Amino acid sequence: MSIIDFNQIGDWLKRNQADIAIVVGFVLVAVIAFGAGRLSAPQIVRNPVIIDEPNASNSINILSNVSQPIVGAAGESASVAGAKGLFVASKNGTKYYWPWCSWAARIKEENKVWFNSEKDAQTAGFSPGACITSEAPAGYAKP
Repeated sequence: MSIIDFNQIGDWLKRNQADIAIVVGFVLVAVIAFGAGRLSAPQIVRNPVIIDEPNASNSINILSNVSQPIVGAAGESASVAGAKGLFVASKNGTKYYWPWCSWAARIKEENKVWFNSEKDAQTAGFSPGACITSEAPAGYAKP
C-alpha cells in the first residue's frame, strides 16, 4: 500500500464532481468580473516627476519662495522671514546643521552661530553634520 492512494482520490473526485465544478466556475466568474472592472475603469493619468538641475550658483537659497512657516522634524516651526539663518552651528563645535535637526536642538542659544549658506559655514571652518543630507528639505542640492 502506498502513501497516496490514487484510487481513493479518483473516487472522491467522481463523487464531488458537481461541487468542484461549481467552485471552479465561481472562481473563474470572479476573476473575469474583476478583470472586466479593471478594464472599464478610467485610466489614471500620473504626471511624471521631473527633477531639474539647479542653477550653477554655489549659494542657492532654497527657501526664498516659501510663504508658509517651515516645520522641522521635531515639530517646531520657524518663519523664513524671522529665521536667523539657514544653517546653525555651535561656536564650540565643528559641525553645522539644519535648524530643525535634533543635533541643532542640543545647542544652547548662547552658543549658536547662524549661517545663510553652506559656503559661509564651510568658510568659517565648519563641516556638514549628519543630518544635512538625511533631513534636507525638498529641492536641496549638495554643493
